[in-house]
Amino acid sequence: MNATPDHPELDQLSADLAGLLARIGLDPAAEPSARRDRIDIRFAAAAARHPARVCARDGERQTTYLEADWLADDIAGRLSGRAGPGSVVAVRARRTCGAPAAVVGALRTGAAVLPLEPGHNAGLQEFLMRDAGAEMVVSDGGLLRDEIPLAKAGRFVIAARPEAAMRREIPHATAFLALPTGGDPGRALAVRPVSHMDVLSWVDALVPVLESGPDEVWTYFHSLSLDLGMRELWGPLLSGARAVVVDRDTACDARAFARLLAEQEVTVVTQLPSAFARLAVAARGSRSSLPALRHVLLSDEQVDAPALADWRDARIAPQAVLWDVSGPPTVL
Repeated sequence: MNATPDHPELDQLSADLAGLLARIGLDPAAEPSARRDRIDIRFAAAAARHPARVCARDGERQTTYLEADWLADDIAGRLSGRAGPGSVVAVRARRTCGAPAAVVGALRTGAAVLPLEPGHNAGLQEFLMRDAGAEMVVSDGGLLRDEIPLAKAGRFVIAARPEAAMRREIPHATAFLALPTGGDPGRALAVRPVSHMDVLSWVDALVPVLESGPDEVWTYFHSLSLDLGMRELWGPLLSGARAVVVDRDTACDARAFARLLAEQEVTVVTQLPSAFARLAVAARGSRSSLPALRHVLLSDEQVDAPALADWRDARIAPQAVLWDVSGPPTVL
């Protein structure tokens, strides 16, 4: 639309429309792959379709898709000029309903995200940030020594790391630098790059098979620092569904986790087979009933046949289909 000095409101409308189209991946000037092959763009599209729906809920609060998108935009704006393609932003986020927005905000700059848990010791966090070459931090879990606060967005502080030991060139398609699932969180391990398409391919292969849509309730169980945690989170958030945040104490207590699944009427749960075996024992021992549960997704470990048999015999979730999703989704 051309400039119209006598009608500035039309210029503003044009600018707002162009911004919205760009944010949800419909900018006709963009390359097709750039419009559809990024997690942050797909999240913006979900937020545009389902603005008032609850995006994530933790033990204290909940946030809608629109609120999460606003926070992501605020974080991206605070990082502007300080992070971009080829760089890494460390996101030190507690397990709350605000964590996804922090990740999306960092991704929206074009940077890759290094997810950190505040509960991990400072030495491990420093090692991972040096290994990744992270120069910026987004944190709601406090700052480490020498991190310099620059701005605030919601509950998150944006800080710089002036003593970055190395600058690692990151491929532009990288979304996350994650620890391999099954690694010991007390040991220093090298992070590996996970591309946007690694995550989106998993989501796109899984969600249609599950016939999953906005009415589903998924768990956000695993640490975002693990590759399984990153895959798990985007199943609900790119399909307009709700993610129930599982805090660390509940994740470590199978009986408490079973109670949470019942109370929140969770329909999709992702588990390592070893954790699923503990859940099956706890649910059977407490005579838990999970009638809302539709799908159990098992990944990244060998599936234990006796645990599957115990789960089925106890009729804990009679409607639930058990899946192995380590590769192409397969019914067990």
